[in-house]
Amino acid sequence: MIEDGLIIVPAYNEAEVIESTLKELKEYAQNILVVDDGSTDQTYEQAKSQGVLVLQHPTNLGYASALKTGFLYGLRHTAYNYFLTFDADGQHPPAFLEKVIQPLRDDEADFVIGSRYLEPAEFKHPFLRKAGSRLFSFFTSLLISQKITDPTSGMVGLNRRVAKIFLSEFFPLDFPDADVVIMLARMGFKIKEVPVEMRASKRKGSMHSGMVKPIYYFFKMSTSMIHFALRRDLKEKRRELESVF
Repeated sequence: MIEDGLIIVPAYNEAEVIESTLKELKEYAQNILVVDDGSTDQTYEQAKSQGVLVLQHPTNLGYASALKTGFLYGLRHTAYNYFLTFDADGQHPPAFLEKVIQPLRDDEADFVIGSRYLEPAEFKHPFLRKAGSRLFSFFTSLLISQKITDPTSGMVGLNRRVAKIFLSEFFPLDFPDADVVIMLARMGFKIKEVPVEMRASKRKGSMHSGMVKPIYYFFKMSTSMIHFALRRDLKEKRRELESVF
């Protein structure tokens, strides 16, 4: 049972799965925060029924904004040293959260990625999604000179120092994935991957479903990755941000 970290669950229109996701999650974690990102269904009510803390955006602001709300709450209203993100759709078995948080406890890393590709797994990802992840993995590894196998994982862990960076303008407001890994590495934070497993989502669809969203995601992410890779002032910006927050 994880008692020294806050589990942040961003959720948008997850009423059909959020209850079962939280029931399972509570078996492994004591401190859970759901951020309802302006859902139009019963996500808020279903989450509240599970006895966890739930914050609610008045309108849909996006995945990254929901995460920032969680980090802001954690930094301002709790003393937890660690924060872990967990997708609401039930794709990640919560038993692997212990693997994600341990390198933070041991001070081996500031940011831990739960990688679906470090070890062979039974679950087969859709071809295009897996190909996209592999492509971003290749370029992320190349740009930071460290092998990263799963820069788009939704199960990550971070300490308070990284959470403070995520409250700044450097945290992308739409899809924080590979670009965030590059940003943190160039700021000098320690990054580590641990193996986790993935399973089929409990509901259909995803934030990248359809035709337009994946194309937008690809070009937006590519641009953001190049932006952070070319910046030479990120370590200085880190020092400035750490002095402010």
